[in-house]
Amino acid sequence: MGMFKNKNIFITGAAGGIGRAISIAFAKEGAKIALTDLDEKGLEESFKELKSKKTVVKTYLLDITKEEMVKATVSKVLEDFACIDILVNNAGVSTMNWFWELTEEEWDFNMNVNAKGTWLVTKYVVPYMIERRKGKIVNIASMAAKIGAPLLAHYSASKFAVVGFTQAIAKELAPYRINVNAVCPGFVRTSMQEREIAWEAKLQNIEEPEKVREEYIKQTPLGRLCYPEDVAKTVLFLSSEDADFMTGQAINVSGGACMC
Repeated sequence: MGMFKNKNIFITGAAGGIGRAISIAFAKEGAKIALTDLDEKGLEESFKELKSKKTVVKTYLLDITKEEMVKATVSKVLEDFACIDILVNNAGVSTMNWFWELTEEEWDFNMNVNAKGTWLVTKYVVPYMIERRKGKIVNIASMAAKIGAPLLAHYSASKFAVVGFTQAIAKELAPYRINVNAVCPGFVRTSMQEREIAWEAKLQNIEEPEKVREEYIKQTPLGRLCYPEDVAKTVLFLSSEDADFMTGQAINVSGGACMC
């Protein structure tokens, strides 16, 4: 308890799923947390849950694809918290389709949120970390950032971009003692997965969507789905002093579904 006491955390996509689990894990360790998301209702639910942890929590409505909004939100968080010690770029989206049937809208939606959004938020947070010559950045990528996933060509491309971005800026920021790493979750049980199961069943002409989930588990050597809390534990490790000599890494949290 208290491993992140007096640390200020900026988290995107904090309205539910992995983002909420990460927020709760940090709150349990005494961190002060800036929750950001475009989902106002989910953000409020996360806020209520974290307030019970008796830590400082503030919420900010944020569309990470809008540069001026990102710039203004980072400024507001710095005004409220004085500094940002740890940035977790968690916000992400997905859709599913055969690549030859993808629309330009689908492609841009995934790229804008998953890749461009990660870049924009980092762009406006990092100058303050450079000034202080310290900081931790954790980007949430995906197993699909290492293994191209069928029906997710656009999503895979966007998450490969996140890993490439992570490695590139890890080298740029190393002289400033800023660590940059990524987490690559496997088949995570979230509301996003529920949507993906329905989409995949339809696209693959599978009558019972639950069979898709069963296939995910079969592909996972440890024999179960990944949970948001599994991802949160790794994020906290990468954000801690225990990971001070790690940078540019993309850590799998996939139960063995991805080993590369």
